[in-house]
Amino acid sequence: MRSTTMYEVGKDELEAIEAVLSSKKYFRYQGKDVETVTSLCEKEWQAYQKAPYCLLTTSGTNALVVGMAAFGIGPGDEVIIPSYTFVATASAVMQVGAIPVIANIDDSMTIDPKEVISKINERTKAVVAVHMDGLICDLEGLAKICCDHNLLLVEDAAQACGGTYKGVPVGSYGAFGGLSFNVDKIISCGEGGLLVIAHENFEKQYKKAFVTHDTACQYGLTKREDLDEVSGFFGLSTRLNEINSSILRAQLKKLPDILIKLRERKLLLINEFKKNQIPMRLGHDSDGDIGTNIHVKCSDPLHTLELTKKLIQNGYRAMAPQLRPAHACWQWMNSMNKDQYYVDGLNPYSLTDKSYSYEKAHFIRTVQILGETLRIEINYDGGDDQYREWMQNLVALIQE
Repeated sequence: MRSTTMYEVGKDELEAIEAVLSSKKYFRYQGKDVETVTSLCEKEWQAYQKAPYCLLTTSGTNALVVGMAAFGIGPGDEVIIPSYTFVATASAVMQVGAIPVIANIDDSMTIDPKEVISKINERTKAVVAVHMDGLICDLEGLAKICCDHNLLLVEDAAQACGGTYKGVPVGSYGAFGGLSFNVDKIISCGEGGLLVIAHENFEKQYKKAFVTHDTACQYGLTKREDLDEVSGFFGLSTRLNEINSSILRAQLKKLPDILIKLRERKLLLINEFKKNQIPMRLGHDSDGDIGTNIHVKCSDPLHTLELTKKLIQNGYRAMAPQLRPAHACWQWMNSMNKDQYYVDGLNPYSLTDKSYSYEKAHFIRTVQILGETLRIEINYDGGDDQYREWMQNLVALIQE
């Protein structure tokens, strides 16, 4: 994404915040049948995601945690995740007591379905498809695997908000998905996330998710009657407030135009790369790609590093993916063990009779793919003529 800068922000967000501040009502519950900013925002996301249930949370990580808990993922279960993903994917699995099982990526830089099949056993409960950098996973292939083995397909769309797979919004293809609105995402409200539950027949899971995301809601008059069917357990406190929700509503209105501009610019760059025979890594639905980055396929890791240095010196936002903090599995997998956890007695590796080990040598394919890839951020700023100049200079630098 854009480091710590938002693509579009202005008076709409300021006016939305001012309206909430002036109301002096910052809490998402304001009485039964009262339409708050947060509940209205969720309805707008339901329409955008073409999904029956959407639940705002304080982060994309918490959206995944709440979803996993609501769908019964827990101690004794294994969840297959990709080797190239932000640490939050693994953390969410562990926070519900399950064990992350890491699978290599393929040339699309998303989880390899063949590798997924090799990891399935009697303990496997779910597969997490992570749409890294806006690159779309092979959801059809993964869905078939999950259907054949009676597994949940989960989508981590934290870095792909607005993306689609064969016309279906990412996050709405699997059983459930999580989106993130952190400061470095395509749209942002500072901190926030969204749990998307994709099917009408998961109403009970949605209600369980609601209680899980906010323990206290089952006792208040606003939601108590709606949640009677599932209430009676303690969960978390990850509800979003009216101020964040007001920013997010303004940002959601801007998302379609942001996507149009990014996709147009990435398509121009893809065509320019093809014309100049510059190899790229693309996801499984180029039309659904959100267009935030382009990934150049380099000849070897040294070429990647040399090109990275040259582009940065010339003002381009470029980075080898394995250098992104907490994104390659070997950067975070050493924390997945029996020795340390935020509460020792809740450590998933102490709650299982199976031994697990994670070695970088297990992920040589991922090491090679990431080492031979350069991620370049698509230039969003400036007019079309400036972008074409930026693009032509980029091609020239790559070909030097």
